[in-house]
Amino acid sequence: MESQRVRILLVEDDPDDVWIMRSLLGDRWDGPFELIHVELLSAAVHCCKEREFDVILLDLALPDSQGLETFLAMVAQADGVPIVVLSGYSDERTAVKAVQAGAEDYLVKGQVNDNLLVRSIRYAIERNRRHDAEAALRDTSEEFRAAQEIQQRLFPVDAPLLDGFDIAGALYPAKATAGDYYDYIPMRGDCLAIVVGDVSGHGMGPALLMSETRACLRTLSQVYADVGEILSRTNTVLYGDTADNQFVTLAMVRLDPGSRSLIYASAGQRGYLLHAGEKLTVLNSTAIPLGIQPDTIVGTEGPILLEGGEIITFFTDGVFEAESPGHVRFGAERALQVIAAERDRPARRIVDALREEIVGFTRNRPPRDDITVVIVKVE
Repeated sequence: MESQRVRILLVEDDPDDVWIMRSLLGDRWDGPFELIHVELLSAAVHCCKEREFDVILLDLALPDSQGLETFLAMVAQADGVPIVVLSGYSDERTAVKAVQAGAEDYLVKGQVNDNLLVRSIRYAIERNRRHDAEAALRDTSEEFRAAQEIQQRLFPVDAPLLDGFDIAGALYPAKATAGDYYDYIPMRGDCLAIVVGDVSGHGMGPALLMSETRACLRTLSQVYADVGEILSRTNTVLYGDTADNQFVTLAMVRLDPGSRSLIYASAGQRGYLLHAGEKLTVLNSTAIPLGIQPDTIVGTEGPILLEGGEIITFFTDGVFEAESPGHVRFGAERALQVIAAERDRPARRIVDALREEIVGFTRNRPPRDDITVVIVKVE
């Protein structure tokens, strides 16, 4: 505050009191200040419309306004500028009411010295700044809570019932809003699409891009049956809306309960098929992530016939990049070992077991990235 000019509006009609205020500030204030003096409330209101001030020193007894009404009229026009009330002995009770109505402080004329005046002005400015900062933080927190509630409604509440399959998924966000995404989308022919994705970055921006991705996929899935075509068309939309450093890794699997098979397309998001023994098939990416190039064509793989006891799993990089206190990564291999060890349990239990293993591995430290896991057991 000392390095910047402090702008003070003095609203006072008594020339002697004006001289006293100027003298006290000149003797005590240790930084540059600018004092603008007016005698009328109407002039003060006009000044506040024309200029910005850091604090207002307001006499309650003015030629064009008297008492508490003076403060109420001033605060209505001050646009959040802190007000210190000046009062005479007979107005002290009114000054107290002004403080109760929002004034930062009051000073009784005849009892003001340089130290008291400067301290009151400084405290008024600092309290006002603190209140503004707290209000901004409160607004931001409320916005994040609202965004979190909206986003939570976009994620599946329960896994769908699909004949021949046991399905479970979960998303554990690192912050209030997540850039990860998973979904179950009904498709034509009694098929089901399972989607797992990850938007680069963290916070509100990736969460908004995730919401757009979800809307595209759900809309296109009602028209097209080819998961590769759905992702290719989604890429066209996202490319126009992503910044240079943004992209979406995403896999989409089409499960057909009639033929007990899957077809998948993947834009930079790897998946795994655990067979009944120790054999493992990696469901590799079929294209680069979405949003990087405008003409990306996402290919498809399959159909892959499924057998009882097999497990299809997708998880985002928050799983294998989770770190221990010694900065050792959890790794995809460890995740697959946990899944394989729990394979006889329901899909929901497998998801929970993997989450518990990660929490223990990291010693319950806050996650650095969103964690999303989807498990599909072939019954």
